[in-house]
Amino acid sequence: MKRLEQSARGLLLCALLGMATTALAECSDSIYAPGELHVCKPWPAEEGMNIGVRATPMQGPVNAKAPRYNLDVALLLDDNGWAVASYNKDLAPRSDGLALQGLQIDTGRYQLSEEERAFGLRVNYLRASSTRPYEKTVLTLFVRDGKGLPPRLEGLVVDERRGEFGTGGECVGRSRILQRTLELGNGQRNGHVDLLVRTRIVDTEHFKGPAGCERRDLAPRSSRVTLHYDGQRYPLPQALKGV
Repeated sequence: MKRLEQSARGLLLCALLGMATTALAECSDSIYAPGELHVCKPWPAEEGMNIGVRATPMQGPVNAKAPRYNLDVALLLDDNGWAVASYNKDLAPRSDGLALQGLQIDTGRYQLSEEERAFGLRVNYLRASSTRPYEKTVLTLFVRDGKGLPPRLEGLVVDERRGEFGTGGECVGRSRILQRTLELGNGQRNGHVDLLVRTRIVDTEHFKGPAGCERRDLAPRSSRVTLHYDGQRYPLPQALKGV
């Protein structure tokens, strides 16, 4: 009986994934479920190929602060919409109240090696709060490997905005804006170029002044980190992953 139940669950999962792949293959702006996010964009690196990304909310507690999503990424033929390579992952709900807010496909020139050209997916998360607002954008780089799209870089926070204010609102407190750029470096390791991450942070003080709510930016801080390919991906130090 237990094996039959496991088999039934497996067939149901395959059916759901098949439906997601079919939806992606159409590469349209259609939304197939309430709360779903979908983007699609041509990939200049391969003529006649589109990149389709769909985040579909999964069943969970009705009162969940941050629902769980299933993420589908696919390369789609422009002429018939068939998916030639794909990637699937569950995005677990976050315990800190951050909610999935948006998706953006990044087709920058990420030539990681002679054979591998990557494309990026930028995922935006938001926590709406009057006292502790927080927002971040996370970048993942995918490459085509047969019928798969393995991530070579995963979880890099490229934009982060946070604040800590009193109960009176955004007049007294501190805020921070962190921005990162990703560049191809000059060195190589394991046949792949190094990646250079540049970080710029600006802290701001908010206070009550003669004119009401005022602000003062502190001196910006800059740093850079070089990422090396380990044979499968570019490992990220925790400091680059954010909260």
